[in-house]
Amino acid sequence: MSIASLTLSNYIMVAELLGLWVMLGSNVHLSKRTITATRIVIILIFTEAICWGVERYTREIGYLTMTRIFLTPTIYLLHPIIMLGIMDMAEFVQKKRLLLYLPVLISAPLLYTSQWTHLFYWFDENNLYIAADSILQYYPYFLFMLYVLLFIVAFTVRYAKYGTVERRGILVSIFAAFIGVVLHLVFDIYADYSTLFASLLLIYYLSLYVLTAKEDTLTHLLNRQCYYSESKSLKDVVTAVVSVDMNDLKKINDTQGHDAGDRALKTVAECLTPNRLRNKKVYRIGGDEFAIFYLNKTEEEVVRDIEQMRAELAKTEYVCAFGYEMVEDKDVLGAMQLADREMYSNKAKLKDTNERRIAAHKEATIRVMHEALGSGMWGMEFDEEGKMTSVDWSPEFRRMIGFTDENDFPNKLESWSERLHPDDKDRVLKEFNDTISDYSGEKNYDVEYRFKVKDGEWRWFHAIGRLLRRDDGSPLSYVGMFVDITDQKAGRK
Repeated sequence: MSIASLTLSNYIMVAELLGLWVMLGSNVHLSKRTITATRIVIILIFTEAICWGVERYTREIGYLTMTRIFLTPTIYLLHPIIMLGIMDMAEFVQKKRLLLYLPVLISAPLLYTSQWTHLFYWFDENNLYIAADSILQYYPYFLFMLYVLLFIVAFTVRYAKYGTVERRGILVSIFAAFIGVVLHLVFDIYADYSTLFASLLLIYYLSLYVLTAKEDTLTHLLNRQCYYSESKSLKDVVTAVVSVDMNDLKKINDTQGHDAGDRALKTVAECLTPNRLRNKKVYRIGGDEFAIFYLNKTEEEVVRDIEQMRAELAKTEYVCAFGYEMVEDKDVLGAMQLADREMYSNKAKLKDTNERRIAAHKEATIRVMHEALGSGMWGMEFDEEGKMTSVDWSPEFRRMIGFTDENDFPNKLESWSERLHPDDKDRVLKEFNDTISDYSGEKNYDVEYRFKVKDGEWRWFHAIGRLLRRDDGSPLSYVGMFVDITDQKAGRK
């Protein structure tokens, strides 16, 4: 067979593969590794077509040649190797790659020596193909089908969370191709499968491109564009939406680097998809923002899944706020706005709880210091609007001014302010309130004043205070200490 006749008999395949080769240069969605693997598969398909054409020519001559002895096992091995290349396009196998290639590596010497061992087939002196009188005559086809099945499993698992339409397209194509191969075997008709491989490659490449365009490249969740598109296309089946926001991603990026932030996002994404729940679509719609659509799910099922996601997150160092809303008579994006409100409320509570935990730890540390120094500690708590919600006079504080317990000296601001010396009161209260009002956090409370203790004596005290604030500058906790300096004052006089 001449090069011209070989090219003409495969001109459609050649045109398809050359066109795909050129288009790979403009790809912006797929990784460099995927593009390289696709080019390798194209070369392998061209190689298989050439080998098959030459082998067909050697089949027509009346005597056996070493060329045919070499080309036949090469063609048998190229079929599973092409499937391996297609699997490599989607990076299905990251680890233990040798294990995946092992069947081909074992089969290669067996196939290349079959002419002499008669294990699978051999050629007689008249160049006739003779199959082994056992099931082993089908071994090359079994080897090929092994890799087809591995590909189907890997593709299905990789895109189990979404890509239903794309999976169906690939599986239909593979099933149709499988039927064709079986028919060729049943009717004992030789066939060049390079054209079939080229068509499958194009369909697979298209599906892979579409799937990659739909997903977030870092977390492999569905992306923002898909979120907006499916909020419309799935509006009739979305029964619930969930808004999720990761806490402290910026802090992780700033203190540990963006690689640590990326690892955090990947971990959170895995926690949001722990059980590959059917009819659940998870999207990454922003830096640390995620959205979930539930299709035909009840509120009970949604709440149960949220609790499972929270349980998965509890195993990590990361925290996420959740808010959900049943769609009912609302549109999907309208329901998501309500879910966002609930999520932000949950986020504020989580953040406030964490800040109060930190504040309580600092307060406990300061309390120990005050006990050791013989000073009295006081503290105040504020709500999110900056209003004081509680006052705490420590036992040491009460002891220093002659009182015994809360009944004797109540946890009220007036218990202290009403005992300030008339000449000091306005100045002290102004410093106290100005410190609270300074949202910049630069001002600290530091004053000396006279205070009437329980027995009626006026004594001098030095008081300092520090405000722990929320991110927006609003006061969270006011912590201070109170030291008797009467003797120092007397000494200076």
